[in-house]
Amino acid sequence: MPILNLGIVAHVDAGKTTLTERLLFETGVTTHLGRVDHGDTTTDSDVIERQRGITIRSAVVTFTICTVDGGSVKVNLIDTPGHSDFVAEVERALAVLDGAVLVVSAVEGVQAQTRVLIRILERLQIPFLIFANKIDRVGATYAETMAAIREAVSGDAIALTRPTHLGSRSATVRPCGGAGFLDDLVERLADCDDQLLRRYVDGAQPLGQPEALSALARLTANANLHPVYFGSALTGIGVADVIDGLGRYLPARTASADEPLQASVFKIERDPTGHKVAFARL
Repeated sequence: MPILNLGIVAHVDAGKTTLTERLLFETGVTTHLGRVDHGDTTTDSDVIERQRGITIRSAVVTFTICTVDGGSVKVNLIDTPGHSDFVAEVERALAVLDGAVLVVSAVEGVQAQTRVLIRILERLQIPFLIFANKIDRVGATYAETMAAIREAVSGDAIALTRPTHLGSRSATVRPCGGAGFLDDLVERLADCDDQLLRRYVDGAQPLGQPEALSALARLTANANLHPVYFGSALTGIGVADVIDGLGRYLPARTASADEPLQASVFKIERDPTGHKVAFARL
């Protein structure tokens, strides 16, 4: 089974651990939806983490998702710290990733730590999706959030879902579609790919939506373009779209028996008996 080593990264209080909890719940790994303010989340097991409501050390959990072609992908999810004081812990985890989900608050927008994380992801050439969280909070925005995201990334970003009833309990999302969306998508694809640009300028072979989405998957895997999903990790709105995006746009890897065995250790901790446990990517 192909494996996707996935990181969840964000500035502090953007909802990163809440999204992790929701992903585990929606994929059937857990039957109880933990909350940061209740101190019962799956990935924040340390006493200080639960008292402070922040992630200090990277945590690893696993679940399985379905792909568009009917296959399955095993996802090793690494929940990383969001506070800037623990950026070294984040960098160690990012070094073993195949892809990431960058969580941005639709209320506070792109923060200084968000920009630091984007620079690290781009330097390591890690493809990532973006989840604009907290659309149900007062002050949530769509246009301003998208503008801030596009200004922060060196490539480009395209919203695949659009929120309605922002800032209220009835906030929800709908898939982007129609001729206007396709025109915008094709234009952004052309900006990132010379071959598509020639087709776009020539106009003789216009891209249909299936071909455009296939090109989006390729450019996302190359870290040139970043799909953006809006939602609320707390209520679960938009999380199913993120799960679908993991299978569509982030590259899963299949191990090769012909390659030499290598391992990268990214985390060491002690188990309840006091023995050291090393987490490594093979």
